[in-house]
Amino acid sequence: MPITKAEAARLVRRTGMKQAEFSVVNDGALTLLNSSDTRACVFLLTDTADMNGEGICSVYDIRPKGCQTYPYVLNHDDDAVVDEGCPHRESFESPGEEMATTLLNLEERILREGSSD
Repeated sequence: MPITKAEAARLVRRTGMKQAEFSVVNDGALTLLNSSDTRACVFLLTDTADMNGEGICSVYDIRPKGCQTYPYVLNHDDDAVVDEGCPHRESFESPGEEMATTLLNLEERILREGSSD
């Protein structure tokens, strides 16, 4: 999950973790890491690698915008769609134009930050 520098700074302040403990630069964008044990986000409290396993987000109240909008993502045409990788995709309605605008704005912020490094 790509995150902004401001989101990373907020996660550092609130969790006490170092940025390198929860993120890495991937294709120029700061991206949340997955746990090697569970293959889930490092902030997901779970003890299983099962995709349908129970878990709770430990940073829910300050979770990044990409996490807030998931499972909606942009396709190659910059249309908002439900992520193909979401195991519960049939539970979500098709996103509207407002979601596409939100995702495009987020993507622009993340890409702009990555190009300024």
